[in-house]
Amino acid sequence: MNASFVRNTLAALLFAGTLGVANAAPLTFNFTFDDPASTAQAVGSITFEDTLLLNPGANDFILPNPAVLALNVTVSGSASGNGTFTLADFNEIVFDTFGGTLDFGSQLVGQPTNGGAWGTPDGNSGDFNLFSSQNAGTSRYGTQPAAPTGSIAPDGVFFFTLGADGGAGEPMELVGMSVTGAAAPATLPIDRGAWFALAGLLALAGLLAFRGRAVRH
Repeated sequence: MNASFVRNTLAALLFAGTLGVANAAPLTFNFTFDDPASTAQAVGSITFEDTLLLNPGANDFILPNPAVLALNVTVSGSASGNGTFTLADFNEIVFDTFGGTLDFGSQLVGQPTNGGAWGTPDGNSGDFNLFSSQNAGTSRYGTQPAAPTGSIAPDGVFFFTLGADGGAGEPMELVGMSVTGAAAPATLPIDRGAWFALAGLLALAGLLAFRGRAVRH
């Protein structure tokens, strides 16, 4: 094994690691749902894997799903169903741009789609919603339940509209959604064995360089 081979192998490993980092792109949005007729509000954040989030596109993620990495939402001011809920409390996430390409660097609500402004709860302007019930699919929006569906986690009851207390409580409409910051790189996707091999190559390269200097002297 010569020094040139070691250098080339080392460069290939480092390049592969760099590609792995570039391919992973978690994207976190802050969002707020608000009921204009009461004090009920749902505030939270959701993290998508940006490489799996279609934009434009109609994303319908049945959970668990590698496209949805994290979710936290706190309901307050409701007559019932207040509390903090996480990804484990939901079974479906919808994020639909209705043919528009949304600018993730700006406030999403109000951006143009192939219909109305994104965030308009009319069924013709896209959708973003969280579902804790089992009523998934295209017919997810039926009659708002008169009683919780089995969970006090909020549930989507209409386009861009989240119902407190399993959908039986106050209907809260999306009033704001924006990215918290630039996509953060993930941990290097190189396993422990590869790192040991890389360390060995570095040590070998150093040894060969030292021996080359000794021979020249």
